[in-house]
Amino acid sequence: MSNLKLRILLIFVAVPLLFATAIFLHYLNYIAIALIAAFLIISGTYETWKLFYGKYEKGDFILVTIIAYSIPVIVYLESAKILPYNTIYYFAGVLIFIIFVYQIFNRNESSYGEINKKTSSLLVILFYPGLFFSYTIRFSTLHYPSFAIILFLFLVFFNDICAYVAGMFWGGNNRNVIPISPKKSLAGFIVGFISSIAAVSGFYFVNPLFFAEKYHYALIVGVVIGIISIIGDLSESAMKRSANTKDSGNVFPGRGGILDNIDSLIFSAPAFYFMIKYISIYG
Repeated sequence: MSNLKLRILLIFVAVPLLFATAIFLHYLNYIAIALIAAFLIISGTYETWKLFYGKYEKGDFILVTIIAYSIPVIVYLESAKILPYNTIYYFAGVLIFIIFVYQIFNRNESSYGEINKKTSSLLVILFYPGLFFSYTIRFSTLHYPSFAIILFLFLVFFNDICAYVAGMFWGGNNRNVIPISPKKSLAGFIVGFISSIAAVSGFYFVNPLFFAEKYHYALIVGVVIGIISIIGDLSESAMKRSANTKDSGNVFPGRGGILDNIDSLIFSAPAFYFMIKYISIYG
């Protein structure tokens, strides 16, 4: 199946299912969305470790697993007001301390030369996708949470499909704009960016109260997400180029791994959360 058909399948099957989940399965503080996010964080964490380091000693696997599973659980418990707000940041501080201390007890002298690489890899997976993508769980705490979840997903996925289609039809002579991802085209970047603004404008007219009835807030959200979605895609391309691999995994045949499908969402999630949070407080 071609990449275009797979993207269309994603838009018309996976995305409506996510929308339906956000609208109808909002029980227990949107636990269904939290479980989906947890699955993506856990799978994406193992993929990121593979890209950055790849090998496992017993202690490495335990620490990677603790990072992968603890972050979505703690953030959900925070969002459900079972744990105090910002518990995850204190926990992250403890994890950072453990990551550095863990290397002190390394008894394998042949691996001493890889301590810096291993430490930096562990620090990366704490944030990417971990803490960054966990903001999708926090969307349940925003005003109009179902609307927020749907808007976020639509902005990013609409950007992706429009950029891909534009690149396919009009990107023939303007590719290699960013050498790290030579197949990406200037036409794709421009159309993807414009599509985010167009999409958020449509959502504004559906529910202007979400943006405190101020169109310039909606415009800012569209501009920022339009830019960061592109940056997220390119950042993962850089990681794969460094790891000398085409895909981050093979979870989805023809579409690669988890990271290949949520790369734009990872960086966009915290930006979207803080913008909407600002609007709800100061709008």
